[in-house]
Amino acid sequence: MRDLTVFVDPRQGVDNNGNTVIGPARPNASVNPGPDTARGGHSGYFSGQEIRGFSQIHASGTGWGKYGEFLISPQIGLNCTFTGHDSPPADETATCFEYAVTLTRYGIRCSVTPAEHSAVYRFVYPESDDASLLFDMAHSIPLLCGIMNNADKISASGLELHIGADGENTVFSGSGTYDGGFGPAHRLHFYAVVGKKAESFGVYDADGCKDGSRELAVPKPRRPEESVGGYMRFSAKRDEEIYVKIAVSFTGTEKAKTWLDQEIPGWDYEGVKRETREQWNRELNKIIIEREDLSEDELKIFYTSFYHTMCMPRDRTGDIPGYPDSVPVIDDHYADWDSWRTLYSFYTLVKPELVTKTINSFIARHAKNGFVRDAFIGGKDMMCQQGGDNADNIIAEAYLKRVPGIDWKKAYEVVKCHAEGYRQGWYCEEEPKADPGAPYYQYGYIPDDYAIPGTEFGPMSASYTLELAYNDWCAASMARDLGTPEEYETFLRRSGNWENLWNPDAAYREFRGFINPRNADGSWVNYDPGKLCGSWQPYFYEATGYNYSLFVPHNVPKLIEKCGGDDAFIRRVRYGIDTNLVDYDNEPAFLAAYLPAWTGKPWVLADTVESVRRKFTPEGPPGNDDSGAMGSWYIFSSVGFFPNAGQDLYLITSPHYTHTVIRLGNGKTIDIRANNLSAENRYIQKVSVNGKPYCSAMFTHDLIENGAQFVFEMGSTPANFAARQDGAPPPPAADA
Repeated sequence: MRDLTVFVDPRQGVDNNGNTVIGPARPNASVNPGPDTARGGHSGYFSGQEIRGFSQIHASGTGWGKYGEFLISPQIGLNCTFTGHDSPPADETATCFEYAVTLTRYGIRCSVTPAEHSAVYRFVYPESDDASLLFDMAHSIPLLCGIMNNADKISASGLELHIGADGENTVFSGSGTYDGGFGPAHRLHFYAVVGKKAESFGVYDADGCKDGSRELAVPKPRRPEESVGGYMRFSAKRDEEIYVKIAVSFTGTEKAKTWLDQEIPGWDYEGVKRETREQWNRELNKIIIEREDLSEDELKIFYTSFYHTMCMPRDRTGDIPGYPDSVPVIDDHYADWDSWRTLYSFYTLVKPELVTKTINSFIARHAKNGFVRDAFIGGKDMMCQQGGDNADNIIAEAYLKRVPGIDWKKAYEVVKCHAEGYRQGWYCEEEPKADPGAPYYQYGYIPDDYAIPGTEFGPMSASYTLELAYNDWCAASMARDLGTPEEYETFLRRSGNWENLWNPDAAYREFRGFINPRNADGSWVNYDPGKLCGSWQPYFYEATGYNYSLFVPHNVPKLIEKCGGDDAFIRRVRYGIDTNLVDYDNEPAFLAAYLPAWTGKPWVLADTVESVRRKFTPEGPPGNDDSGAMGSWYIFSSVGFFPNAGQDLYLITSPHYTHTVIRLGNGKTIDIRANNLSAENRYIQKVSVNGKPYCSAMFTHDLIENGAQFVFEMGSTPANFAARQDGAPPPPAADA
């Protein structure tokens, strides 16, 4: 097994709006400890800023922060104010298994390495008779970066802290409820053991320190900048190593203690770090890439992208209130609107057991709540959605790809429930109500002048409609086998609802025919297809109408026809990517570069995909990594095939490595070789699969599910490698 962790650079995406986390994590584990800084962003951290301390959970690559609780601040002296213990950093190192930095204000070297629900810190103090360690209970990332959801802008409430002892060790435990950021407020608990006996201890709030007090109970801080917590003071020898191990739980303090006892029973910091590194190597070695001139930068972009695919979502089975320990709970879907497009297709190949757990988690959430929302964070559904009912897409794709370990009748009931009552759009903190009479069902689209629940207007009416139509296609793909003929026909018919918003007269530059918002009376809304719509704004969510007019994953041939045929369609795709109207800073663009696969000129993908792929640099992805969505796009776009997510279909594109080996979850391998590959020879001339010519730009999952051998012959001139030859397999069907 190769040590591929050397090619993971957690700094990628930290400072370029990727919003990735610099601190380490185990694959899909609950905790993600790391530093928080003054003026920290949505991940809690910006390079070059003073470090405030180290909190235990961060949200990876998101556009709206979360978590950042139970901040630990090692100090010389004791400053309990909100910003008073900030320190400039030095000698900072970051890997996927450890973060380390020197706090120059104090001369303390700080390191942390994680387990699943717990982490262990090593603080190397200078000689001092006035050393301290502080636990800040009021700190959170939403508070830090100003994304509070309430009027008083205070994040923490219901704060409780207890200081005790366990032999020569000092114990801190407590809990709090935290508001702000993406999703509802959550309650979190912790249990921490410090491998040092306190010479003195106390708690503090806005009124100052209360030396000797072991208990703290604060209903709510009085103002946002009030710090609340506890501390211990002690004498330190020169270079004395003081260890702190801490676990967090969404269930209770006792559960946090259980996690800590199970995961870090002793003080073996190096052992925890070694196991974390080994876990990452087991994951990263699932894909091996080779090319003679492969640079270190390219290796780091690839394997850092791989690392980011497994920072979220998180396996919190046994740690979410309301679910038995035996029921899988996959948490921190932040949100399925992002991750269904590439991330779950990636998991289906290399980590299908997480797909199984996710869908069984959907089934459990549906049984408990009656629905499954796209965003599920800290064990709670965020009721409003960015797009459609996209858990349906994840379920349908897993069904079509035969992911094992799932009761498909129960999974279909989740999809059917959404299809029959929840196709309405929703921007409301209240629980959604099934409404079979919603406008989507009445008109075949969501009218722009319909007030989506929770609003006084119709935000994202057009993008909601498009995404719901695709949800219906996914529902139909399951209903064909698991539902009634009537259900299948209904869902399949509704999957064509996108056509109800196609205005053949809408124009942008030379291009005619676009998705167009529409009122309930059928009249078209006058709008600019080139205007970028923001979050929760009219017409489209975080994309242009030009971009969304390319979103019909289930009927690309009809879309090409409406756009004027192959050549006109290719010009449209190229222009959109070149001018950033198809914006790869965000997920609605993800499939666009691959759409020419449906034309008679599949070689165009070598240009369109590469023009996007170049946007990934050593600084990070082109936009928010969105919990690995960007990273998984890059991986697929590098190895030679790309999923049409929600389906069992893949699209062939030029590989970027002469040899790639992908180890599937069932132990089989996909072996991909690109002969004569170079910067000039980037066009596929012909393809063979398992020793036989393959003449299509597409294939279905059954071709690779038990392993396969692909050989690409590459050349410098475009060639129609998909042209049919005698004995070549027909292209797969792309409809339900």
